[in-house]
Amino acid sequence: MESKEALKQYVQTEEGAKDQNAWYKLGSIYRKEENWGEALNAYAKCLELGAFNAAREATESIKRILDFRDTTWMP
Repeated sequence: MESKEALKQYVQTEEGAKDQNAWYKLGSIYRKEENWGEALNAYAKCLELGAFNAAREATESIKRILDFRDTTWMP
C-alpha cells in the first residue's frame, strides 16, 4: 500500500489527478485517521472522476458517523 505522502504527491501530478483509485486510497487513509473532511474531499474527487460505488458508500458512512448523536448523553 502506498503511503499517504506518496499518494498526496501522486494526485498532484497530471496522471494522478485523473486516477480515481489513487483518490479512493487516499480517502481511505484519511478515513482511518478519522480526518473526515479530507476523506470526504478525496472521495468526492473520486466520484467526480466516474461512478465508483465504494467511494459513494464510504462517503455515506462518514456522513452517518458525523450525523450520529446519542441522545442518552448528548441533548
